[in-house]
Amino acid sequence: MMNNVIEFDGIKFWVDQDIIHCNLDNVFFKKHKNVNIEELFSNVIPVLSNGKYMPFMVNIEDVERPYALKIFNIISKSSYIKRLVLSRIFLVNSTGLKVILSLNNLIVKQAVPNKIYRSYNAAIKYCKKDYMIFNEVSEHGFS
Repeated sequence: MMNNVIEFDGIKFWVDQDIIHCNLDNVFFKKHKNVNIEELFSNVIPVLSNGKYMPFMVNIEDVERPYALKIFNIISKSSYIKRLVLSRIFLVNSTGLKVILSLNNLIVKQAVPNKIYRSYNAAIKYCKKDYMIFNEVSEHGFS
């Protein structure tokens, strides 16, 4: 069940199964060359999450490699986006892109690294597990 769908020119955000989803395609990058992507995401995520920490899954399967790298770097490096979401998961269409993004994860050390998947089902499984673990810890506290 999709809630709160926000969609325009090649980008779509929604919440489903306690996961914030984002689908992108090349149209977004071609029509919105000068948009501040970090600001856009930082404004949309709180509206969709209603203050709850949820995994954020970005589907870049239909995005050309230069745009995929751009969006990955913006989301990965944004301290503001990191504070808004539980984890950042990227869905990619090729092993080559997965390797490139995984290497970026190794170079840019982060407390909670990005997760990169080629399989939608594996990405969903990770998101559900991450959300469940976070909520169990939150309910029981750090005792």
